[in-house]
Amino acid sequence: MDHRYGLMSSEELLEIYSLTKTATSVHRGEDAVIESANQAMLKIWGKDSNVIGKSLLDALPELGGQPYPDMFRKAWLDGKTCSGQGSPAELKVDGKISTYYFDFEYLPIKNSEGKVIAVLNSAIDVTERVLKEQAIEKAEQILTSLQGYKDIISVLEETRKELHELNSELEERVERRVIELAESEERFQIMAEGTELLISVGDEDNNRIYFNKRWENVTGRKIEELLRNGWVDLIHPEEKQQFINAYMESFKKREVFNMEFRMPDSKGEYRWYLCQCPPRFRSDGSFAGYIASCLDITMRKNEEIRKNEFIGMISHELRTPLTSLNGFIQIMKTRLDAMNRDNFERALNKSQIQINKMSKMIAGFLDISKLESGSLELQQEPFQLSELLKEVVEELSFMHSTHKITFQSTCSLRVFADRNKISAVIYNLVGNAIKYAPPGSNIKIQCSKDKAGLMVRVKDQGPGIEKSEMEKIFGRYYRSKGSPTVSGFGIGLFLCREILIKHEGNIWVESEEGNGAQFYFTLPEHAV
Repeated sequence: MDHRYGLMSSEELLEIYSLTKTATSVHRGEDAVIESANQAMLKIWGKDSNVIGKSLLDALPELGGQPYPDMFRKAWLDGKTCSGQGSPAELKVDGKISTYYFDFEYLPIKNSEGKVIAVLNSAIDVTERVLKEQAIEKAEQILTSLQGYKDIISVLEETRKELHELNSELEERVERRVIELAESEERFQIMAEGTELLISVGDEDNNRIYFNKRWENVTGRKIEELLRNGWVDLIHPEEKQQFINAYMESFKKREVFNMEFRMPDSKGEYRWYLCQCPPRFRSDGSFAGYIASCLDITMRKNEEIRKNEFIGMISHELRTPLTSLNGFIQIMKTRLDAMNRDNFERALNKSQIQINKMSKMIAGFLDISKLESGSLELQQEPFQLSELLKEVVEELSFMHSTHKITFQSTCSLRVFADRNKISAVIYNLVGNAIKYAPPGSNIKIQCSKDKAGLMVRVKDQGPGIEKSEMEKIFGRYYRSKGSPTVSGFGIGLFLCREILIKHEGNIWVESEEGNGAQFYFTLPEHAV
């Protein structure tokens, strides 16, 4: 036996393995779709790995009319464990329907938010035990029914022979079970050492009795040291005491323990882990300790942190134009009596710019929401792209007198597209050029015939884009690191790309750092 099994007995290993790999399958959904099943469970079902991905009834149609599908559904919907002892099940094995008996449990697996994400099915074949109990019960019934009859001795003798034969058979099964136990110990070790999870085991007195090799790789501590001193001292100070208190409370109540915490890896860098500890119980119901599995969730936590930072940025960015707009309106109110036309008109123009800015922000977030929900629809119609470009240029030239915007068109072809959404693409590209290019510079817009249909180019004289950012800028929420003072959420170019993809078009950028940028997009030509 490997030294890392510490104080575990063979019986305890069998208990552990019954909760992990021995006759185990994982299911999802109300129909109990089979996501995985080990060889022990497939053997019980009389199936092979082809049942993976099927619902329970599709894989085992003989269960129709039996209570087990409803139990799976209850575990999934209610999040409550369903179990049974010596429960009969009709299964088709080797082409024959037979009755088997099982100790089983349907255990809902929940995420950190308490939502059921899977149902773990563990089963132990106790057919031989039940048959023995039935034989004994049958013998007792025979003894009772034959009281007073002269042939009771012969009946007892026959029963004794049956019990002797059954006992001999059970002895053979016990011997086979001992062999299976050794194989189970080996399978548990293979499972625990082959997973990316950090797996450890504690006994009923909270002594550490097992750590898999993964703990050595992550913490840099040897198994012997982990068995002797544990690992809780590695937890980040902000979570350590809370972890200890919550764990001891769960241990006292014999309840499932779940918690997220930070712990340094072998390089000293903190990573986030989700620790899940279901309690172990022996066949007589007595508490046997915990099995702990720790999953690295650093990527998910980093996403949460980025989301929170993004929400904070949104709050600031949306508040800024509103504050400016309110100030301009106050100026108009205070100067209205004086009727200083120049100041009044300038304030109105600035107010209009801020209103447009806010409208585009809100529209962008609405489009993002629709994209994620799959409800972003196109209202397509034929129109001349050059006319739309001319309208946008005239409006932006009026609103942004700080830049010279020129438009050149060499074709008057039509496209079949959503005019409002293509207008949003143009506004975004030209608006970015205005934001990044220096005041007084020229922004050129061209429309020409292309082999893919119609091609639009927006060229500016800004700082350009680093080569490393050329592909990233079309990603959701990505903002260029080269101009940290330019406001925005990093959704404009992402939306442009998604809108053009829906139109079967394309978008790309060409740039050299320090020499401005040229954004291109194409749309299929509409045949008249």
